[in-house]
Amino acid sequence: MTGRVLLALAALAAGCAAGRQIVTPRAEYRLYRETRLAPTVEARLGAANRYLHVSPNGAYAPELRAWFGNAERAYVASAHDKLPLLLAYAKALPDGPSIGTVNERIEELEAATRFLQERARAHEQRVESLETALARAATQRKAFVTELTAWLGALASVRSYGQPLAALTPDVRERFALTELTAGCPLDVCARSAEPRFAIPNASTQLIPREAAYTVELVVASGTVAGLRLHGRELFSRVGEALDLRPVSFSDPQSRAEAIGRSLLVIENALGAPLAAGACERPAVSPVVLERNCDGVHVTVTAAIDPGADDVIAFGPETKPPPAPVAPRAKRPKH
Repeated sequence: MTGRVLLALAALAAGCAAGRQIVTPRAEYRLYRETRLAPTVEARLGAANRYLHVSPNGAYAPELRAWFGNAERAYVASAHDKLPLLLAYAKALPDGPSIGTVNERIEELEAATRFLQERARAHEQRVESLETALARAATQRKAFVTELTAWLGALASVRSYGQPLAALTPDVRERFALTELTAGCPLDVCARSAEPRFAIPNASTQLIPREAAYTVELVVASGTVAGLRLHGRELFSRVGEALDLRPVSFSDPQSRAEAIGRSLLVIENALGAPLAAGACERPAVSPVVLERNCDGVHVTVTAAIDPGADDVIAFGPETKPPPAPVAPRAKRPKH
């Protein structure tokens, strides 16, 4: 008896469910079915929202209304800071109950995203600009040291002291623009000036501009080559900065001494093998920091001792040591 009752109740329940499907329009049931089987939460919410708009009094409306209210509020809350979820909501529920709030939040997040993107672009542009400036500064520093070394090498090669300007090498004549040798040099000095500019980085990734002006002079006496020199205001400090990338100041004797040391390495390299240390080297007495005298050339390198004064590299004919004094003959005793 009990078994037959249970079978009867089960058949009745199945019949009711089937009956509800039969009396419910096919499209309405299909929409209800989507609220349960759609692959994403947004799709299920969208289906429920459409159902409640199309069939607010439909057979499944009470069930969906109870589920949709809580699920939609939970979704919006969880999507508050997630732009993709908010955009998905706006697409699936263009007339959803929270569409106004969702659209406002989308605008806020998109504005914040644009701000961050613009700030990132500005940062990238600053980095690119700094990298470009650093590369340009490095090129300028290298050009300054290279050209200075070339000048020193050309001056060190001169062996025509006491001879007419025509005896100078073509390279030296070209450097001093001596195209018409008969014209000589105004006031017996031919000068060429350079004003190289470069920059050195500091700790804050900014660049400190520097100007390393110097002058090269050819001194003429009675139409012949008397001497050459290269000099510039605190030139050795600028060379040290270009090589070590550190500011040099007269108020910091240590940095100035290190810059002079770095400059001497450049100068010695430019002088070449004929004037290398050894037999050519002479004792240097301050303010002279280097002196070479051999192979027909006398070189003196003098470091400025006052702020703003010129550091000087001078070239001239080799000087011969004075003859040793002759000891007086001893007088013969008179008999």
